[in-house]
Amino acid sequence: MQWKWVDPQTAEQGQSLLRRLTDQGYEGYFVGGCVRDELMGRPVNDMDIATNATPEQVMALFERTIPTGLEHGTITVLIENEPFEVTTYRTETEYVDHRRPEQVQFVRELSEDLRRRDFTMNAIARGIDGEYVDPFHGIEDLRNGIIRCVGIADERFEEDALRMVRGIRFASVFDFEIEQQTWQALLNHQALIKHIATERIRVEMEKMIAGPYPYHGIELLLSSGLIPYMKVDVPCEKLNLDLLRSLESLPSSPLVLRWTLIALALGMDEQQIKQYFKSWTFPNTITDQASKIVRMNQRLYDGIVEQESVSLVENEVVIESTSSIDQSYVRFVSCVLDYGKEIAQHWRTLYAVLSSTQQQRLSTIGQQADSWLEQLTIYSLADLPIKGQEVLEYVKIPAGKWLGELFNEILLVVATGQLENNKEAILHYADQALVRKGLR
Repeated sequence: MQWKWVDPQTAEQGQSLLRRLTDQGYEGYFVGGCVRDELMGRPVNDMDIATNATPEQVMALFERTIPTGLEHGTITVLIENEPFEVTTYRTETEYVDHRRPEQVQFVRELSEDLRRRDFTMNAIARGIDGEYVDPFHGIEDLRNGIIRCVGIADERFEEDALRMVRGIRFASVFDFEIEQQTWQALLNHQALIKHIATERIRVEMEKMIAGPYPYHGIELLLSSGLIPYMKVDVPCEKLNLDLLRSLESLPSSPLVLRWTLIALALGMDEQQIKQYFKSWTFPNTITDQASKIVRMNQRLYDGIVEQESVSLVENEVVIESTSSIDQSYVRFVSCVLDYGKEIAQHWRTLYAVLSSTQQQRLSTIGQQADSWLEQLTIYSLADLPIKGQEVLEYVKIPAGKWLGELFNEILLVVATGQLENNKEAILHYADQALVRKGLR
């Protein structure tokens, strides 16, 4: 059997696993996403297998196994360190809170196992001979670009309400349409999404937003009526659809770029983003990055750094500037020093899809940000060749708040090329700055 979209070594390992099952008198089929993606010409990452062998029989057949989901009939089999999930044919009883089956029952027929799956395109199996088993016409739906529930759609959504979001995610990523009866069943069961944990929804949303057609998914999500029933309030009242249409113009990685644009489209500021992303259970790193990007954008847009002064750090230390240096450059560099080079690069990428009003006001910075970042050679106080004690000994003034403010000022003027980064020049500058500030 030939696999065109699977790593050859992985395919051979999977084949050897199936051969082992069939040689011992059991059935074994590749199922689910690997079969679907092979048919669609998409890269296959995982190869899941269904069998009529019980979990105990599977563990007895292979030397290296992990009982990852024993209660649901799933055993992870390691073939040369490559993991394959092998699951016994099963049906599922009543679902608890429209989320998970109360218990599973092992069966002997592949068709019964495929019948419990969510969508027809995920209910296709492929045997060791390369032949497809497709009792619900999933191959035809793939060819026609259709998302259709297996069997009765109302029952599938009542069993697991997350399937409604998964259906939208699949439609978005594949640029498919949701079949009419499946869509109607989704509309009939909107309220069931309240039973689904926020984290499970976020995982589906992440895959959707990272896909090639995220706006298509957002359109479906908005028209589905699911959003008001989710556990996290999504403030759609001021939603900027024009910004959202730009999602596909941003790279899908790093993840934070598209999510930051969504936050801006929802009209969120830095503090709102922190609370919102936390509610959606995003990792702290993503939340921190998104809030900093928005803070940097707001700081640049509002012109916090005025023509004759620059707000360098978060506690509003002000540096007086008598230089004729481009204040847009000073403003941008001060943001790089505060938020880091990576955040500045993210902002530069995001700039390309901001509203025309913001792009126009920030055009000087947006057009030169790349070259400015390349020129920058100093990013933090650690890059200065001098310590606070040395300055104290030179100026002979007791330490105080002024010292931290002075060092932040020195960092900016050095980073912007207004002062050489050597000890003698910095000490002279410190002396003059203290005189200017009336501290000596």
